[in-house]
Amino acid sequence: MKMETILMLKCLIMGLVGGCLLWGMLPADVPATFAQPTTITVVYDPSDENFPNPERGFYDQEALMWLDEQRSWLERETLQTLRQTEGITLMRWYFVLDEFRERPLDEQTLDFIAAQFNIARLEGYKVIPRFAYNFPTSGTYPYTEPDAPLAVVLEHIAQLQPLLQAHADVIASMEIGFVGAWGEWHSSTQNLVDDEMGLNDASRAIIEALMAALPPERMLRMRYIGYRQALFGTTPLEFFQAFSQQGAARMGFHNDCFLASWDEWGGYPSDDAALREAWRIYVAQETRFVVQGGETCNDDPEFTRCANALDDLARFHYSDLNRDYHPDVLARWREEGCYAEIARRLGYRFRLIEATLPTELTLTDALRVQIVLVNEGFAAPYNPRGLELILRETNSKATYVLPIDTSDPANDPRRWLPESGPITLNWTLSLPLDLPAGTYELLLHLPDPAPTLYGKPAYSIRFANTDVWEPHTGYNHLLATVTILVIGAAS
Repeated sequence: MKMETILMLKCLIMGLVGGCLLWGMLPADVPATFAQPTTITVVYDPSDENFPNPERGFYDQEALMWLDEQRSWLERETLQTLRQTEGITLMRWYFVLDEFRERPLDEQTLDFIAAQFNIARLEGYKVIPRFAYNFPTSGTYPYTEPDAPLAVVLEHIAQLQPLLQAHADVIASMEIGFVGAWGEWHSSTQNLVDDEMGLNDASRAIIEALMAALPPERMLRMRYIGYRQALFGTTPLEFFQAFSQQGAARMGFHNDCFLASWDEWGGYPSDDAALREAWRIYVAQETRFVVQGGETCNDDPEFTRCANALDDLARFHYSDLNRDYHPDVLARWREEGCYAEIARRLGYRFRLIEATLPTELTLTDALRVQIVLVNEGFAAPYNPRGLELILRETNSKATYVLPIDTSDPANDPRRWLPESGPITLNWTLSLPLDLPAGTYELLLHLPDPAPTLYGKPAYSIRFANTDVWEPHTGYNHLLATVTILVIGAAS
C-alpha cells in the first residue's frame, strides 16, 4: 500500500482529514480549491511616450465668449489634431459676460455654452471653465474695467447651476472667476473683494453659491492663498480629510503667474521670506489632495529656468499648464530641454513595475493579485476614478469585470502620490460563479465613473508602459492569462 494511502486512512480514522489537507496531501477526488494556485510575475517595460490621458497635461485655452458679444464655436477638427499631435485632453474656457453686467443671461447664451460642453464630450476632452465680466488688454493694476453687482453675479450663477450640473462629467474643475479683472479676484469695481482687506460678505456669498452650483465631487480653484486660508484656515488637509467633498477638500488652486517672480505677482504677497516659505509649504501639502494648475506670465530666467521649473512643478503637484502662455517661458523650456519632460509629467503618470498573477484557478479559488506601480508625474488624479480587473476569454472575447473597492484608500488612484515611491496593491477577489472554464486575459481598467463617460477609452487612464494599452477599449494589458479549470481538473 502506498504511503499516501496509509496516511490518508490514518487521517480518516482520527477524523483529521481537514488537517491532512492543510498539510498538502490531496487524494484525486478532493477539489483543487485546496491547492496553492501557481503564479507568474510579469515585469513591465517603461515608455517615454507623451500620450493623452484625461484631466492632465498642457491645456488649450479658448475664449468662447469674448468682448462685445463675440462668439467662437469649438472646432472639432482642431481638437482632434491637438489630441493626436500633442496629447492634449484638457481645455480652459473663458466666458466673458460683459454684455450681461446688468441683466440675466439669455436662453441663447445658455444654449451656446451647453453646446460647447457637448462638443468637448464628443471629442474626449475635459474642461476648466472660467466666467468673467471683463478682460483687460492694456493698463496697469488696479484695473478699471467693471465687473457686475453682487445680485447679478448670484443670479448668473443660479442660471448656470443646472447647466454645470448637467455637464459636470466633462468639467475637470472650475475656476471661481466672476470677480474683478479677468475673474482673478482683484480690481473689483463692485467691491466683490477688497484688495486691501481681503474677502468680504460679497466674496463669501459668491463662493458659497459656486460650491452649490457644482456637484460635491467637483473642485473649484482660486488664485490667492491668503483668501483660501481666510475661508478654511491655515492648517493643511490631513489624509483622512482629503476628498471629503466639503470645504477645503473642494478648493484647489490656479496660479496665473507661475514662476513669474519671487512672489509670483501676488501669489505669495509678502516681503517676509519666512512667511512666503510658510505659504509655499502650505500649498505643497494642500496640493497632495486638491488640484493645482495655471499658466506662466513672463520669462525671468532666475525663476523660469528648467531646473527651478521642474522642482516647483513637482513640489506643488501641478496637473496642468497653458500650452500657449507665456510663449517666452515655453520657448525657454524647449531650448533648455525640459519641455518634453514637463509635457509627460504634468498631472499623474502611472507606470506598472511588476505584477504577480495566478496562472490556473478553479471557480472556488480566490483570485489573488499583487501589482506594483509608481507615479512618475507631478501630481495624482484629483477627481473620482474607477478601478477594475478585467477577465477576457481569449477565444470568445467574453468580458467579465471585477470591480476594486476604491473606498479603501489603498485602492484610490487619487492617493497614489508621486512622493510615495513604489505602490503595492494587493487584491483578493472572488470569481463570478457563472464564469465558464477557459483561458482569460488579465487587464486593468481605470475608467471615468460618470455613467456618460464610463467605457469610453478617451476618458480611461493609460499606463506609461510599452505594449499594455488597448486603444479601442481603454484597458491596460497585464500581459498574462489565467486558466479557469473545471473543479477536479487542476494539475
